[in-house]
Order: sequence, then C-alpha cells, then structure tokens
Amino acid sequence: MGAIIVSACVLGSAAIVSAEEEAAKLKRLRGRIQTLQTQLNKTVHKRDSEREEVRQLENRIGSRIRTLRQLDARLKNEAKRLRDLQAQRAAAQNDLGYQTKGLEAQVQAAYAMGRDSYFKLLLNQDDPASVSRMLVYYRYLNKARVRHIDNIKAGLVKLRQVEDQITRRTRELEALRTTQVEQKQALRVSRTRRTQVLASLNRQVRDQTEEIARLRRDESRLERLLEQLQEYLADAPVVPALKAHFRENKGKLPLPARGKILARYGALKSFGKLRWKGVFLAGHIGQDVISVAHGRVAFADWLRGFGLLLILEHGDGYMTLYGHNQSLYAQVGDWVQPGQVVASMGNTGDAPQAGVYFEIRQRGQPRDPLKWCRVQ
Repeated sequence: MGAIIVSACVLGSAAIVSAEEEAAKLKRLRGRIQTLQTQLNKTVHKRDSEREEVRQLENRIGSRIRTLRQLDARLKNEAKRLRDLQAQRAAAQNDLGYQTKGLEAQVQAAYAMGRDSYFKLLLNQDDPASVSRMLVYYRYLNKARVRHIDNIKAGLVKLRQVEDQITRRTRELEALRTTQVEQKQALRVSRTRRTQVLASLNRQVRDQTEEIARLRRDESRLERLLEQLQEYLADAPVVPALKAHFRENKGKLPLPARGKILARYGALKSFGKLRWKGVFLAGHIGQDVISVAHGRVAFADWLRGFGLLLILEHGDGYMTLYGHNQSLYAQVGDWVQPGQVVASMGNTGDAPQAGVYFEIRQRGQPRDPLKWCRVQ
C-alpha cells in the first residue's frame, strides 16, 4: 500500500513538472516569435515608418474587434441569465400567490367551523365529544396555517434575492453595453486613421519597380518566418495524437471561407514576374475564417505585406497560412479544431480587397490549395 502511495505521489509530481515544462516551452516559443516578428517588421525609412503605423493600427483594430466579439458573447450570456432570473421571479410570484390563496382558504375554513374561540371551546362542557373534534380540527388548521405562513415568508425571501440578482445583472448588462459603445467608437477612430495613412502610402508609389521590390521583400519575410518557425516548433509542447494525419485529408479539406477565388496558385500577379503561392478568397469584412484541419497556432500577428496573419502547424511538416485578416481569435500555442473560427476576413497588409489569403506549405514549400480543398 505504501509503495502504491509513493508511486502515485511520484506520478503526480512528474505531471506537475511536465505541465510546468510545457508552460515554460510555450512561453519561450512566444517570446522567440515576438522577437522574430519585430525583426521582420523592422523600420528602415519613412515609408516603413508609415507602414509601422499601419501595423499598429491594424493590430489595434483587430484587438478591439476581438474584444467586441467577446463582449457580444458576454452580453448574450448575461441577457440569457437575466431572462432566467426573470422566469424565476415569475415562478416565485406564482408560488407566493398560491401560498397566499392557501392561507386565505385556511382562514375561511376556520371561520366556517364557527366563531367560538379556541379557549371558549375548552370551557364549553356541553358536548365533550364535539369539543374534542373541534380541538383536533383547530390543531390541524393551525399547523397548516403556520406552514403556509412559513412558505410565504420563504417565498418573499426568495423573491427578494431574485430581485437583487436581477438588479445586479441589469447593471452589469448596462456596463457591458457602455463598454461596447466605447470600443466601437475607438474602433471607428482607428479605422479612419488607417484609411488616411494608407491613402498617404498609395500617393507615394512612384513606379512598378518599387512595388515589385517591396513585394519581393514581403515574400522574403514570409519565407524567413516559416523557416524560423520550423526551428522554433521543435522545442514547442508535444503535439497530441491526431485522429488523421494532414496528408490523409488531401482533396477533402474545406476552404477556410466562402468566397470568390480572386487569385489562384501559380497565377501571375498584377505586375512583374511574381506568382501567387496560394489562393485569395474575396469576401466581406468580418466574415468568418475557419481552420481547415486540426492544428496548433504557430504564429498570430501582423506581418508586413500579409497583414494580420495566422499560421497553423498540422504536424509532419505541414502548415496552413491565413493572411489579410481583420482580427485573429487565437494565439500562439492554442490548439484549434477543424472548422473552428480562428479569424475574420479583412483587408489588412496590402490586400487586393476584403478577403483571406490562404496557403498550404509542406516543409516550407508551397502547395496548390485547390488540390487539397473541396471547391463548392
């Protein structure tokens, strides 16, 4: 028995150490990725400085949209709880009415048995048998009356408690709605400023040569990011057993969002000899973007040229990329399920229009997403 206890303690300690090690690994991973992200988006000249402001604005917008999404969920939850409390109040009021009617019935029954008082009956020596019966009736009626009175008191206490809860919930809802309004106003201000900065950047475009050079730099940043992520993820927390390997889903995966395919893998971009390494799905701002498979978030931040970018690791060297998002709903180290909403469509980071840019990578090499995904 002692050996079993010692063994259990050792296993428990090992589990705690393992959990602490996993947390430490995840913290290191996030720190290294943050440092890398800063290096990749390093400011070089004035135009980069303005793009840095765009990055900050788009991150701020994404964060506020994520906060608003969480607020909306809380508002729905609190509203439901308020409705439940109001239903409890209605039930308590009905029960109180029932108990009050019961007490009234008891009083009427006592009155119907006669107007003689309890003590007068005790002194009545004319009919002992009748007196005995009346005393029994009175005792029963009094017990019932006391029970009804106690129930009414309990009902009143419960009703007051429910009323207090309703008051608190109502105040919380009002506070949440106020916060929501403030967040929406701040969001509008950030979006207005973003539009102004982007307009300034567009006026600075002098020729296609400059734009081609910029696009190449953006691609190089992404390649460097993916290369470093492969190295960093080797020290990340252990991947749980998958029901199916990513490669087994070739041709069966969904696209990350519904929308028109605006750009296909391998197609030439608008100028230069650059080609698309993924697909661009056009949609509307705020539209849901889902994970196409089970995976772990390897990157969730802004990257120049790709805006708010989410990268998922799926094991066996496979990754999926989701770019130009308006907001990201997961952070590095999070596990996501197939079909889980992980972001919302946007037009961040030089997107051709509102939508999501989607890539599939195998050991860093791009693969045609349309050969992996079902096109509906």
